[in-house]
Amino acid sequence: MKPPPYIQVKYNPKQGLLSSQWLRVVNSTEYRRALVNVCKRLQKSNAMGWLVDFSNMTSPNMSDQSWTIELLGHSLPLTKLRKLALVLPDDLFLEVVVEKVSSSLLSMSGNKLQIAYFADSCTAQQWLASSSDPCEGLFRNAT
Repeated sequence: MKPPPYIQVKYNPKQGLLSSQWLRVVNSTEYRRALVNVCKRLQKSNAMGWLVDFSNMTSPNMSDQSWTIELLGHSLPLTKLRKLALVLPDDLFLEVVVEKVSSSLLSMSGNKLQIAYFADSCTAQQWLASSSDPCEGLFRNAT
């Protein structure tokens, strides 16, 4: 099945990292379809880290924001996800939405999930790989 032209999703099993990058601004239907597919991929994989690149996105509407909280709130506990790195453009509205969704996810997960925001994906990947305990780093098995 050909991936949609508006999101790129990659999984690195050695690193336990799922990466998703929005390639353009999407409508509500595209947004929801893509996020459902990413959640399915998270559940099927052993991903402990998820890098989401919103650099090419704008803020989802209020309905999509509520839907996102509900979907992720039900989906993420069924995964091994421990760290979520979000790459954001310089867009105050999107930042506010992401912080609102993140806050809801943190409270729903009982703070078992770490979430951080970044201006670029390289810094986000470094954070995903880092840990104060080398046995706990996401990329500990990477060569």
